Amino acid sequence: MKTKIYIIAAIILLAGWLTPEKVDATVHLVSVANFSFAPSSLSVTVGDTIKWVWVSGSHTTTSTNIPAGAATWDQPISSTNLSYSYKVTIAGTYNYKCTPHAAMGMVASFSASNPANTLSVLPAVQNVPQNSGITSFSVVSNSSWTASSDQTWCTVTPSGNGNGTIIATYQANTTKNQRSAMITITVAGLAAQTVMVDQSSALGINDPGATTFSLYPNPVISVLNISSESLKTKGEEISIYTINSLKVMGPIHISGSPVSVDLSMLPDGVYFIRTTGSDNNTVQKIIKTH
Repeated sequence: MKTKIYIIAAIILLAGWLTPEKVDATVHLVSVANFSFAPSSLSVTVGDTIKWVWVSGSHTTTSTNIPAGAATWDQPISSTNLSYSYKVTIAGTYNYKCTPHAAMGMVASFSASNPANTLSVLPAVQNVPQNSGITSFSVVSNSSWTASSDQTWCTVTPSGNGNGTIIATYQANTTKNQRSAMITITVAGLAAQTVMVDQSSALGINDPGATTFSLYPNPVISVLNISSESLKTKGEEISIYTINSLKVMGPIHISGSPVSVDLSMLPDGVYFIRTTGSDNNTVQKIIKTH
């Protein structure tokens, strides 16, 4: 008889792992037998499910001390009530018992923590024309976030909660120079992410009157040379970003023309180099190869 009971329990446990609820969150199985819950303690994440599965005897799973706002429960676990599932919605410590056997030590608990924060912002760069307008970036997150622009001509949605959209509103570019605004998105506990708005100049990106930086060789194997008229008379700062807008170098102050920058430590790939001066900001693409 006992062998038959444990075979039934094994089938139920296996079925628990194969149920659809495992797709969206983890299902934590707790065996209920004479006279214990196994395991008697668990660490789970908000959104997970606790599933009590009958093995032997006649018991209950009954909440005692649980976080404020969490739903209480009191369910039989027996040969006619083979399982009970409880979805965790609030972080904290949950204590529970088997009502008829609590005095015999049949008590247990689980602790729930909030899921780790996530953040993804796309695309890495929005190229916009010289006239005023708006553009947007998509935010995928499970937490609240803030966004800020480093340029006064480009303002952005300051904050949001969860998945959302950053609206970037930019003014007309009346200068001869292409310019860029760096938007920084922050979630607590995570490294900040950056995306860029690149705006054409009033006379066009390739206008010969615009201030330009010459980058060569491009593709670059190890040393990148940066040349411009403005570098001859004043310094600039450069920063290098991956195609996903993660900063990998800088800011570095450079002056003179040309200036050589060693990129040999960077993995092969596509990067954006941003030059920041007193009267212009430019972003250009470079390819690192071997």
